[in-house]
Amino acid sequence: MARPNEFSVATQQLALARQKFRCASCGAHISALGRAGRAEHRYGEAAQAHHMRHVKLGGQASVDNGVILCEACHYSAHEGGNYRLGTVAGRKGDYPYFHG
Repeated sequence: MARPNEFSVATQQLALARQKFRCASCGAHISALGRAGRAEHRYGEAAQAHHMRHVKLGGQASVDNGVILCEACHYSAHEGGNYRLGTVAGRKGDYPYFHG
């Protein structure tokens, strides 16, 4: 069962296309969502959707609030893996490859 405010696959695909198939943070090429693109990622990482403004802070599962990140960048975006607190609200400017 999908969690509330989880990004749909269509929303994730739109975000990835907007980013020109790059991690929004480090710019690594991402060929496919999830684990599908691991073989082509330079460090073998999966692609994950990230809420720039955390759900606990009112963030929605919209393309404007979402970025696709490689696993390491997603971990870093959550304060070193602090997924539960969600105290950091990101901005488009925090992601140099938001527009590819």
